[in-house]
Amino acid sequence: MTTQTEASPLQVAPGLPYPGKMPAVWPPQATKPEYPMPPQNYYESVNEGDEIPAVDFNLTIQRMIIMVGATRNFPGIHHNDAIAQKSGAAPSMFLQNNSCLMLWERVVSDFIGVYGRVRSASFRITDFHLAGQKIHTGGTITKKWQEKGLNLVEITMQSENGNRACMTGRAVVALPSVKYPTQTPFWDLEGRATVVCQ
Repeated sequence: MTTQTEASPLQVAPGLPYPGKMPAVWPPQATKPEYPMPPQNYYESVNEGDEIPAVDFNLTIQRMIIMVGATRNFPGIHHNDAIAQKSGAAPSMFLQNNSCLMLWERVVSDFIGVYGRVRSASFRITDFHLAGQKIHTGGTITKKWQEKGLNLVEITMQSENGNRACMTGRAVVALPSVKYPTQTPFWDLEGRATVVCQ
């Protein structure tokens, strides 16, 4: 994105950049991607017992509000501390089920890469994901097998909120083969993608 600096002069507070002139986009936008695409993992390159890269998520109030909007789940317990406390549900606002699953989706998507696919996921929430907490999310490969031409990998997933495990479960993913590195698994033609909340 280009920044226009030849706009008509504006009054800018002392100490701010561009005195007398304001760029068309403020603050100036970075044009270099900050997060490069993760490398592609293949069925042959992973083994049972391998840990997938974990991610720490800071549950800021801003992130909580964005997740409420993304899932369109608007009860106040998910975006207002006073309502959550008054209802007796939790000590502060907390993520709802779909938002908790979004954290897993980010970690699993980074692991399976562009050509991998999630076949199924099942999870159990065991503690709150509260505003202000750092949620550590990761997993371990517990099984890999081939079935009907698919290269399947089972990942045991876990999220921790600093006190204890707050969400546990598993995800089954289909990975491409080194022999056909850009072939996307077509498991979804059978309509067998499932998510189960326990």
